[in-house]
Amino acid sequence: MTMTRHPVKKFIFTLAIFALIFGGSIPGKAAAEKAATAASSNAIVYYLSDDDSLYRVKTDGSPSEKMQDSFEGYKVRKAGNYMYYYYDDENTSITTLQRISLSAPLTAPSNFGGDKEILYYDTSGNYVYYMNEDGNIYRALGDASSNAEAKLIADHANTEFPNFSIINGRIYYNALKDGYTTWAASKAADGSGNVQWIASGAVEGSFFVHTYNSTLYLMVNTNPAETQYSTDCVVLYYLPINGGTAKAVNAKAPLDVNAVYSGSWINDGYVYNKGIRLDSKKEYDYTLGKGHIITKSGTTFPLNKTGVYDIVNSGTNKLAYVDAYGKAHVSTITNNKVTSTKTIQRTNVSRIINLMNNGKVKSTILFAGSGTYVLNDDLSTKKLEGIEWDNSTYEEGIPGIFYANSADNYRLYRMNDDGKASVKLTDDKVSSVLLITKP
Repeated sequence: MTMTRHPVKKFIFTLAIFALIFGGSIPGKAAAEKAATAASSNAIVYYLSDDDSLYRVKTDGSPSEKMQDSFEGYKVRKAGNYMYYYYDDENTSITTLQRISLSAPLTAPSNFGGDKEILYYDTSGNYVYYMNEDGNIYRALGDASSNAEAKLIADHANTEFPNFSIINGRIYYNALKDGYTTWAASKAADGSGNVQWIASGAVEGSFFVHTYNSTLYLMVNTNPAETQYSTDCVVLYYLPINGGTAKAVNAKAPLDVNAVYSGSWINDGYVYNKGIRLDSKKEYDYTLGKGHIITKSGTTFPLNKTGVYDIVNSGTNKLAYVDAYGKAHVSTITNNKVTSTKTIQRTNVSRIINLMNNGKVKSTILFAGSGTYVLNDDLSTKKLEGIEWDNSTYEEGIPGIFYANSADNYRLYRMNDDGKASVKLTDDKVSSVLLITKP
C-alpha cells in the first residue's frame, strides 16, 4: 500500500511558530468563529478503492461518491470544475493529459492535451498549464470547453528539462536561448511580454524552486548535460517574488550536484550534504556527507557531522532534522553558526515534516521505526496511533493527516494535527489517496 504522495525531494515550506490568541467571549461572535473554523477544516479527499475505482469523500460526514471505474491516471490536480491527470495511452504509447468532470461523476474522461505527448503539466488557481513534445507551453481555464481555447504562452521550451513553476503570475521554465543553449527563463503566465533570461543552465525540477516571504529562490545546474560524474556546477539564484533581476549567490563557488540534490530548502537558505556519494545501489550514502547551510548572503557553515536526510524549520532560529543514522536533532542557529544541538529521543527516524496552514506551523511530525509522533515544544514526543509514513498523506493548508487505518481494514481516517482525535471518513478499503482539496 502506498498512501504518501510526496516525492523523494522534500518540499520545505515557509515556517514560523503558530499561536492562536483567543479574544473575549462575545455571544454570536463565538458561534460564528466556531462555524468558520469548522468550515476551514473541511476538505474533499479523492482516493482509489481496493478495486482501483475512483471515489471522493467530504470530511463533513457525507457518504463517499464514486467518480470513475478502474481509474489509471496519476499526478491528479484540480482546476475549475475538472480533475486533470496524466494518462499513459497504450494505443499511442504516449502520455496524454486527460480530465473528468467533477459535476458529472461517472462520465467518460476526455483528452485535453491534444494529439501531442504531454511532457509536463500543472495547475494554478483556475488555470491548467501544459507543455507538449514540441516545447510549446499552453494555458487554459480549467473549465474551458476544449483545448481549442488554450493559449500558447511560451515556445522553445527545452524538452530535455520539461518542468515549470507558476509563481505570482509568472511562469519559470527551461528554455532554448538562440535555439540551442539551455537557460532558466521566465515570462508572464498569461504569455504577455518578453522572456526574461535568468541564468545559463537548467532548473531540473519544481523542487528546486522555493519561495520565502517576498523572495523566489532557484537552484540552477549550470552544466545540466553532465550526467556521468558529480561536478561543482549548481548555483543558487534569488529574485523578487513578483519578478525582477536575479542575483547569483555562489557563482564563483558552485556546489556539487550530489550535495545539492540530496539536500533540502529551509526558510531563506538551503541545506546541502558536502562530500556525499552514491552507494552500490546508486542511492545517496548520507553517512559520507556532512550537512552544510548556504544562505542568501552566500555564507556557508556546517550544520551536522553526517549528512542531513530530512529537515524542517522549528521556530525562528531552530532547525529540526534527521541525520544519516536515523537520529533526530534540533539545532539553534545564531549569526550563521550552530550554537546548540539537542537530540530527540526517538530512533530509526526516517522523515520529519511540518503540518502547515496559511504559512504557519501547526505541528511537527516524526516518522520513526516505532511509529509516528508529534514533537512537543520541550522535544518530548506523543505517538499518533495507526499512522505510518507509507499509509498516510497530508496537504498544506488542510488540517490533519489522512491515513488508511490497518486496524480497521484500511478504511480512510483523518487525525487531528495535535494527534488528540481521529475521525473515520469511509467504509471503503482505500488503496491510495490521489488528491486532497478544499471544498
